[in-house]
Parts: sequence; structure tokens; C-alpha cells
Amino acid sequence: MFTCKVQNTKNNVLELTHNESQFQIVKIEGLNPPNAQINISNIAGMDGAKFNSSFVNSRNIVIYIKLNGDVEGNRIELYSFFRIKQWCKFYYKNQRRDVYIEGYVENVDCDLFSNNEIIQISILCPQPYFKDVDVIIDDISKTVAAFEFPFAIDSNGIEFSTFEQSRISTITNNSEIENGLTIKINVLSNCNKIQIRNTTTSETFTINYNCIKNDIITINTYKGEKSVTLKRGTTTTNLFTSLSNNSKFFQLEIGNNFFSYLVDDGTNDGAVEILFEHNTIYGGV
Repeated sequence: MFTCKVQNTKNNVLELTHNESQFQIVKIEGLNPPNAQINISNIAGMDGAKFNSSFVNSRNIVIYIKLNGDVEGNRIELYSFFRIKQWCKFYYKNQRRDVYIEGYVENVDCDLFSNNEIIQISILCPQPYFKDVDVIIDDISKTVAAFEFPFAIDSNGIEFSTFEQSRISTITNNSEIENGLTIKINVLSNCNKIQIRNTTTSETFTINYNCIKNDIITINTYKGEKSVTLKRGTTTTNLFTSLSNNSKFFQLEIGNNFFSYLVDDGTNDGAVEILFEHNTIYGGV
């Protein structure tokens, strides 16, 4: 049993299943893991070949929908959700996975003179992996709970939390491949340098910028979407030029990944709150 729906550029959502008085899903192609391109080269005098590189091709989803009831009206409604060359988001859910993928409508084809009219919709997805609808959020800020019972109020007050300078946070990636993520940094007080370190790979991401309270920095490390921006009030600034030369856009390896951070070289770590956001991604459903 499965369900699927589509979201258009206006964020309207159309249910394509459980609505057989209008639409009946006949078949969906492109739900399996996408094809990989393997580049190899032959070497004179040696059996076999040498592996050079590999990558995954874009995904092509093709949906076949039988039109019932008011055939013309239902066909026109599908046109409004699957607009040629426009973006759409396709959702698919079965007993094990609840995922979505984003793409662009390549074509919408149907036989207008058939008694059993079936419309064929092709969606090209540049990023070929399905994303779980649930976003995983991990707070790697260095606030550690320190509240204890029983307690008594003394001259020093009550200690609710402390900042643990050596804390390393664990981010678990349950995806089927390595995965990008979105890092959101909420600036709580003025600072000039923020460095995040992947202690698994020793890669760092360093921002050198005069940040002030209430700034919000967003880092996107997904392949093909990499960006780093700062929002201050209603103004958004590109921070690419404020990155150190050795900054790396992190990819989460399968399994556990370990991260730490420093603000102003470790003297001001309480000045930020850092949230890691990522989806579990799959090759197929």
C-alpha cells in the first residue's frame, strides 16, 4: 500500500491516491535506486580496467494516471500542479518510508481521444535521492545541564547550566549514502570568529566576520546547493568572502560523525547556538 501527492510552486498540495473518482495511479517509474555512471579506462598490457570515478545520474520519475469522472476537468487540474519546466515536490509513502523529492516537470502527455484516458507525467530530479519528511535537528551548543535536587539558595545563586569547553557532539547519519546538512548559527552576543570542526575528518569551517547579537547564519552543505548567508534584521548577506581558505563544506558520513566548535578561538563559545539539521536520504523506496 502506498500514497503519493504533489506540491506546486504555490505550495498547494494535490493528493493523487485514495481519490479514484478522479485519479487512479496506474504505474510510477523511477522509484528504484538511480543509475550510476562508472568511469574506467583500459591499460595496455593489463587485464581488466582501472577505476577512475563514479557519480549518480539525475532521477527521472514518470507517473501514469488514469483520469476518471470529469476527465477534462481533472486533466486541467493536473496541468495546474504539473506545469511544464516548473518546480514541484513529489511525496511518496509506504509502510517503511515517508519521503519526498524535488524536481522539474519535463512533459505532460496524454491521448485526448482515448476512451480510457491516461496522462503521463515526467519529472526530472537533479538531486537523485529521496529525503525523509522528518528533519533531524541536533544542538551542538556547549550548554550542559547542571541542575540538581535537593538544592538550597546561597550567596552564589543557583547553577542551572555550565559551558563545557571540550565537548564533542555526535551526529548520526542513518542515510544510505553520505549526506549534506544545514547548519544554523544563532548569535547570542557579539563575536568575530566562528569555527566548526569535524573531528572525524579534521576538516574545519571558519567564518571571520563581525557578528552581533541576533544575527542568524545559515550554512548549506548539500551538493549543488552550497551557500553561507547571514541574516541581520531584514538584510541577507553572502558570507562566502568571509570564509577562511581551508574551509570545507561538511558531508555526513554514514554512521556517527563527531563535531566541536570554537568562537573567538575558544574564549567566547557561549556567544552562539549551533543547530545541525539534516534528512535521512535513500536511494529508492
